[in-house]
Amino acid sequence: MNGEIHDKNEEFNFEHDNRIKKYFSRIFTILKSDVREKLDNLDIIDKKKKKIKHELSFLPHEKQLQYLDEIDEDQ
Repeated sequence: MNGEIHDKNEEFNFEHDNRIKKYFSRIFTILKSDVREKLDNLDIIDKKKKKIKHELSFLPHEKQLQYLDEIDEDQ
């Protein structure tokens, strides 16, 4: 990858390829409106909201709501 020639016997490590990391770091899950609304109502900076949004994308809907409720209680 990246113009490098790999030995056929060498196992390619996907975890170290930056293009693959970038692809999988994108959020493909669309958060439901109730989750987006709860997130928007949190009194935190946008940079932190973006990080939370990324974390939420890997959780099921019920866990997303629970996670946001816990953050809201800590404020």
